Amino acid sequence: MVASAPGSPGMEDQGKILEEALGVVKVQAFHMKRNLDANKLMDALKHCSTMLSELRTSSLTPKNYYELYMAIFDELRHLTTYLYDAHMSHRHHLSDLYELVQYAGNIVPRLYLMITVGSVYMRVSKEIMPQSEGEDKGKKVNGAEEGLKQPDQDDVPPIKELMKDMLEMSRGVQHPTRGLFLRYYLSGMTRDYLPDGLVDGPHGTIHDSIQFILQNFIEMNKLWVRLQHQGHSREREKREVERKELRLLVGSSLVRLSQLEALDLEMYKSLVLPSILEEIVSCKDVIAQEYLMEVIIQVFHDDFHLRSLDAFLSATAQLQRNVNVKQIVISLIDRFASYAARARDEVDVKSKEDLTLENEKPVSGIPDDVQLFDVFWGQITELVKARPEFTIQDVVALLVSLNNLSLNCYPERLDYVDKVLGFAKERVLEAQNAKSPELQSTQTTSSLLQLLLGPIHTYHVNVLTILQFPSSVTQTDGAGASLSLGGNYSDLLFLQPYSTRRQVAHTVATTSLRAYTTSDFIVDSADGVNALFGELCSIMIREQKDGGLFGPKPIVHHDTEEGPKYAGRTRVEELPLDWEDVVEEQNMVAKMVHLVKSRDADADKEFMLLSAARKHFGEGGDIRIRFTLPPLVMASIRLARKFRAHSEEDDSTSDKLATLFKFIHQTISSMSRAREYFADDDEGSLFKDDNPAPSNTSKIGHGLMAPPDMSLRLFLMAAQAADEGGFEELSYEFFVQAFTAYEESISESKAQFAAITLIIGTLYSTTVFGYENYETLITKAAVHCSRLLKRVDQCRGVTLVSHLFWGDDTRVREEGKPVYRDGRRVLECLQKALKIADSVMDKNVNVELFVEILERYVWYFEKRNDAITVKYLNSLIDLIQTNLSSLETEPQRPGYASYAPGPLSPAGSTGSLFDETTTKISETVLKHFRNVLAYVRAKKEEEGRDVVVPPGIEGGFLEGSGTWRDVDVGGR
Repeated sequence: MVASAPGSPGMEDQGKILEEALGVVKVQAFHMKRNLDANKLMDALKHCSTMLSELRTSSLTPKNYYELYMAIFDELRHLTTYLYDAHMSHRHHLSDLYELVQYAGNIVPRLYLMITVGSVYMRVSKEIMPQSEGEDKGKKVNGAEEGLKQPDQDDVPPIKELMKDMLEMSRGVQHPTRGLFLRYYLSGMTRDYLPDGLVDGPHGTIHDSIQFILQNFIEMNKLWVRLQHQGHSREREKREVERKELRLLVGSSLVRLSQLEALDLEMYKSLVLPSILEEIVSCKDVIAQEYLMEVIIQVFHDDFHLRSLDAFLSATAQLQRNVNVKQIVISLIDRFASYAARARDEVDVKSKEDLTLENEKPVSGIPDDVQLFDVFWGQITELVKARPEFTIQDVVALLVSLNNLSLNCYPERLDYVDKVLGFAKERVLEAQNAKSPELQSTQTTSSLLQLLLGPIHTYHVNVLTILQFPSSVTQTDGAGASLSLGGNYSDLLFLQPYSTRRQVAHTVATTSLRAYTTSDFIVDSADGVNALFGELCSIMIREQKDGGLFGPKPIVHHDTEEGPKYAGRTRVEELPLDWEDVVEEQNMVAKMVHLVKSRDADADKEFMLLSAARKHFGEGGDIRIRFTLPPLVMASIRLARKFRAHSEEDDSTSDKLATLFKFIHQTISSMSRAREYFADDDEGSLFKDDNPAPSNTSKIGHGLMAPPDMSLRLFLMAAQAADEGGFEELSYEFFVQAFTAYEESISESKAQFAAITLIIGTLYSTTVFGYENYETLITKAAVHCSRLLKRVDQCRGVTLVSHLFWGDDTRVREEGKPVYRDGRRVLECLQKALKIADSVMDKNVNVELFVEILERYVWYFEKRNDAITVKYLNSLIDLIQTNLSSLETEPQRPGYASYAPGPLSPAGSTGSLFDETTTKISETVLKHFRNVLAYVRAKKEEEGRDVVVPPGIEGGFLEGSGTWRDVDVGGR
């Protein structure tokens, strides 16, 4: 059983008492309504008084008392309707009834009846008497039935006196709960009939209404505060809960004040606010002060707050020490920020279409004559100094709201945001020096994160707006307190824990990439590159003292009975090593590389920007550079092409391009030296985790191309770009590096074949090489093709490399560097490929390779290579046809010896390892061969239609090389 106040039962008896009271109310209400229907008013009033006597109880909790009050309130509506109709029909006069109900025996039912009659009397007066000039004095009574005789004006009492009398009589009930509900009833019954005129008279003005509500509010607040002293001291917590349940009754009076239509700013500043604040400060009650200050903020108009801000904040400074002043100020700031946002949304966009960007003035939503930020800044800084009990959590929460106010109302005033960030930095430093535990709390870190994310979200079109903060070294030339490019923003960011810095970096990255696609945002200054990669996103680019690639490093504080305690990542699956998250993060950084460019065609400037970015990426470690350096190389190659396209060819341009290609060479070489694998027991690993959390995610490096493979491809792309620029030696060097990477680092046969194919393709596209350099490179490629592990790869590689000995004459070459063609070497490559193909054991693959080689023979014959004669085509065609015939006629034999079926073998098993033979003709190979022969036939037909056969030399064929009609395609 829960303890109850003296004289009141426990919680178990509350339901029974309430049920009994509601039963009495139901019975008495029934008799009251039956007597009202019979026009027996006196009997009805007796039953009503008996019903109202139930409100005299002190046994119910505020919640149950409220339920009883509402039941009685619903029944009293029938009485008010009857009294109004009776007065308007002259059956009963309200002035007589008002005196009559005062003879009730008990004060509680007496006052409820007085207020009921008085409120109906105020309604009659409100409807009959004009409240302001211009109203129709002959106005009909609203709600009166047609045909009823209208009362004379002499029958209408002076409302002013009536309000004063009810207010004074209500002092008779001083019990906190009963008194609160009585005055709440007074406020609710009279709210629609209060005078709102400006002309003084017996019926009152708006000033009388204000005084009436204010006086009622003051008395209600006193009763509410007094409630805390009821009962035993051990029940203080219970009474505080009950007080909070009753707070809406007190706040309703302030709501009534705010709803007065005639209330203007002058009345609010001179009468309403001073009276309310005086009562709040003088009551010296923490619960009342916190709640009522919050109510003032929420119910009155924004413009009233703007014009009376100093008075409100001054009163805030006088509140009790235990009052949560921080939350009060935050609520007020947030109210202004929302007001400013709504004001900006209401601005007509069409009215701004004629304005240019230069003369367009941002809409703050705050009147120009109200220095809102300055007022709050002064009050908050003084408040922090005057209240040493404010923790870093309280201070940061205040600054978050002030920062939001500045960003919403004054986005163009960067000095305001910078000032807030600077103050936060000082306070965080003080807390760190004092080793305040509050600094590590979740609420504090969350608030600091909000503080840092605010400017990023507001200046989302250009996150580098922070470079224009007054504290930035770009604005102070190193003479300020901060040496950071981001000024106070970066300084505050560096003071945050690893998780906060990482979240800020991710937000900056995603915001920048989104701005690039929507607003054409780029990073076109060295300061911007250094700020973005060196400060804002530094945690994504280089190793941190307090964290690695996967998150914060765990720090063991001390051992407990349960085991060692860790700060940072724990041993649970709370923060696992998630390689997929790392990949996503580094991919964002890779995309950001393409933000680094010059808005104009200034290639020198863009090279400077890429060099600045390279310095930051070079500190990323072996894993990160595998993400960040490839896009940097691609951007550099793109710059080389742009440089050549927009510059005149002279010595200066050549020198700059040479410098750029050397930069590309150094960048690729750095990446090629990166380690590929990181073992779990590798203590030298840059990314070793001393406290690995269990994880089922992908391992480190999963899905990444090996550094040698990536380097080889980048070297080839750089070689191709150098070839386009006419730099033979540089292109040669890039090919040398590609071959070196191939020889030293690529050992897997599949990767070797893919790499040599890329090398051959890139070499074939070059135009810059002289005879000697080109022959050296293609000979090297041919050697590597012949040394591939698998015979199939050797055959195809040698076939492919033959094209390097027969250059394409469609590409424009430099003067003095003719197309390299050596038909004899082509024939040697094809003959060697045939020899390798013939050594393949699988006959099906053997025929497939023969067909591929035949296709090359046909291609070279068509290109009029004199070394490729008809006899080679005919002999190869005959060889393929012979092999195909043997495959078709050869009986099906299993590829391996039979074995004895075991006990678990399925029924009907033949005992063979393979049911299908290894000599079955591939339909793909057969179709390929037929297509080649069909092409030869088409060429023969085309040649047969020609009237004149071109001479051998003029047509590209030497004597004896033959023509298409000499090729024997057989019957296939």
